[in-house]
Amino acid sequence: MYRKSDKPLITAQAINERLESLAKDIAAFGCDIVITVLSGGFLFSADISKRIASPKLQLAFIRASSYGNGTESSGNLKITGLENIDIRGKKVLVIDDILDTGNTMFGIKKALSGMGAEEIRTCVLLDKPARRTADITADFVGFEIENKFVVGYGLDYAGDYRTYPEIWTMEESDG
Repeated sequence: MYRKSDKPLITAQAINERLESLAKDIAAFGCDIVITVLSGGFLFSADISKRIASPKLQLAFIRASSYGNGTESSGNLKITGLENIDIRGKKVLVIDDILDTGNTMFGIKKALSGMGAEEIRTCVLLDKPARRTADITADFVGFEIENKFVVGYGLDYAGDYRTYPEIWTMEESDG
């Protein structure tokens, strides 16, 4: 059983400030298409995309899941939505909420690599390197965090807490 921490790990103000500098770095990359990993990456991707606004920036969405309703990855990655995306000759930015074990992002990059992109870069709101098992690092990172289970700003616990504007930790409770 888990409960939300008493105060946020990362405030909404800190997130907004980081989005400004992160968006400048991403804009310098000059991506043609942003592929957002749903559902967790939705809020982060929307806020970043608005800040790197470009008349020719395309948006696409995929689903990649290995968590189900738990706090630990099942190790079985399922990706849907790639069949509707044409990335040939494009600079691609993949946005997700968190880089944890790295298995999801590694699997997504592997799936995209044979689709003819000019370049593929990755962006995550949160990087949790202590749990990395796949050989991958994100090109653009919002915040590096300790090995804590977090919710808010798109991240969930069994579907809950996604709409909070801050990042919170989930702590084990006795009841």
